[in-house]
Amino acid sequence: MTHLVLISLHADPATPSGVGGGGGTHAYVRELIVGLGRSGSRVTVLTRWAHPELPEEECLGANVRIIRLRIGPLAPLDKRSLNELHTTSLSAASRALRISQVDLLHSIYWNSGLVALDLSCTLKCPFVHTVISNGWRRLHEGARDQPPDRIHVEKRVFKAAFAIFCVSGEEQMDLIRRYDVEARKTIIVGRPVSSVFRHPCHDELGRPLVPHYGL
Repeated sequence: MTHLVLISLHADPATPSGVGGGGGTHAYVRELIVGLGRSGSRVTVLTRWAHPELPEEECLGANVRIIRLRIGPLAPLDKRSLNELHTTSLSAASRALRISQVDLLHSIYWNSGLVALDLSCTLKCPFVHTVISNGWRRLHEGARDQPPDRIHVEKRVFKAAFAIFCVSGEEQMDLIRRYDVEARKTIIVGRPVSSVFRHPCHDELGRPLVPHYGL
């Protein structure tokens, strides 16, 4: 059975969309692990342990497991801070996988990509990457709130990745023109609006509606 490790440090699939920092990335991770689990692959999700009410490890069906890593405080954290915690993130991920045979790594967002890059060297396995957003585009659109070395890190991640998933043709062209990524490595996957965004994210008492995985 193929073992795929999905690295999504800032987006725990258990976080309901619309609650706190929960959004499209969290829904994307949920739908990805559901699809991969149904395909027969063994899936391990590595994410940051951000809420004490969530277990450190959680099994979703026979083939999917979530491991929450101790990276920083056991509380919500600005995802931009993860860049400063890379060494801690890499050590925690390495410990979680120390006795596992890994066939493929899949990172989501740039700080997870850096962990995947370093792990791929240690584990001797390839990694693919989902972009979500890129630093050049954010700067071009006027954002000034990202770590100064984000674009440098992205260039390293994009160069090392076996394949890169993009949300749109515009994002694909950003990578080709601004990051010198080979076109053959990029795949436009699109990102339709998940059905969870068409319904309230809290119940009538204001409690978050926990997502159903359907595994």
